[in-house]
Amino acid sequence: MGSFSWVHLLVLLAVVAIIVLVVALALRGWRRRGIDATVGITLSGAAIVAAVSLLLAIGTVITVLASDSVQFTIPVNEYWPPLPDGVTVTTSAHLESGGFTSADVWVTGASTAARVFWALGQGIGYLVPAAVAALIAITCFQLLRGVPFARMVVRAALVTAVMVLVGGVTADVLSQIGGSIVSHELLSVTAASWTDPQQDIDALLPRPTMSVMIPFWPIGAGLGFAALAAVLKYGAVLQRDTEGLV
Repeated sequence: MGSFSWVHLLVLLAVVAIIVLVVALALRGWRRRGIDATVGITLSGAAIVAAVSLLLAIGTVITVLASDSVQFTIPVNEYWPPLPDGVTVTTSAHLESGGFTSADVWVTGASTAARVFWALGQGIGYLVPAAVAALIAITCFQLLRGVPFARMVVRAALVTAVMVLVGGVTADVLSQIGGSIVSHELLSVTAASWTDPQQDIDALLPRPTMSVMIPFWPIGAGLGFAALAAVLKYGAVLQRDTEGLV
C-alpha cells in the first residue's frame, strides 16, 4: 500500500475508538461530579496524546520492520547537483557555496541493522511525548482527587525526567545511526555504466557519510523535569505537614 499500510489503518481505527471512549466517559463523569472544565479537558487531552503516542510508537516499529519500502533521513556530504557541460541557467538568486547535508528518501532493500536502528529510534521518539502527556494526565487526576502533591505525581515526574533525557538522546542517536547505515548502502556505488564518457559519475551523486550528533534539548528538558520532581516532593512534604495540623 505504499506509504499507508494496514498497520497505519489499525492504528488510526484504534486512535478514533480511544478518543470516542475517552470523550464519552469524560463528559459523563464531569456532569456527575461537577469537575472543573479546564482540569477535565486537560486530563482527557493528555490521556489521548499519551495513548496515541504509544500506539504510534508500536505502529512505527512494526511498519519499519515489516514494510518493503521505508522512509529514512540520511546524511550526506555537502552536495549541490552540478549542471551538465554546456548548460547554463538563469535564476533570481545565485549560489555562492554550500549544499544540502541530508535527504528524506524512500528506500527498499535496506539492511536489517539499518531497519532495527531506525525503528527503535523512531519508536522511542514517540515514547517521549507519551511520558510527558502521562505525567500531565496523572497530575490532573490527582488534582481532581484533592491530592496534587501525591507520591504518584512525584514518581511520575522523575520517570518523565529520565524518559525525556535518556529517551530523547537515545531516539535521536539511534535514528542517526540507522540513517547513516542507509546512506552508505544507498550511495556507495560498487558498479556503474554510462554512455557519455565525458560525464563524471562521482559528480552525479552525493557521497555517503556517517553523522551522529548528541542532541542537547533532551538534557535541558530532562533536568527541568527533575527540578519539577524536586518541587513536587517538597510540596508533598508540606501537604503531609498541613494534614497533620488539621
